Amino acid sequence: MMKVIYHVDENEKWQLCLGNVRNMLNYGKENQIVFEIEILANSVAVLKLKRESEWESTIHELLEDGVVIAACQNALNAQKIVKDDLIDRITAVPAGVVELVIKQNEGFAYIKP
Repeated sequence: MMKVIYHVDENEKWQLCLGNVRNMLNYGKENQIVFEIEILANSVAVLKLKRESEWESTIHELLEDGVVIAACQNALNAQKIVKDDLIDRITAVPAGVVELVIKQNEGFAYIKP
């Protein structure tokens, strides 16, 4: 199994990130490779994890495919976003930068689109 964490901290990078993740999942299916994927959003990028964002349906599809999508609680607080504002099944982590370090120490490859 290959483990990957994608890091998004700019709203302009969501389209690229989501496309990269979809391409990776498709590649895995075609080549019998299992990917464990997490997308970590911090800074202003957490805004796109709110219900009714333009990426909600794509995010739902990725969640259905087993992708973990995590939001930095510090960033949520800074943007005045509460858990009920988020798309269902988005995970909140206490600090995005700590999550990135933890995942890298667990063997996750780091990708920043």
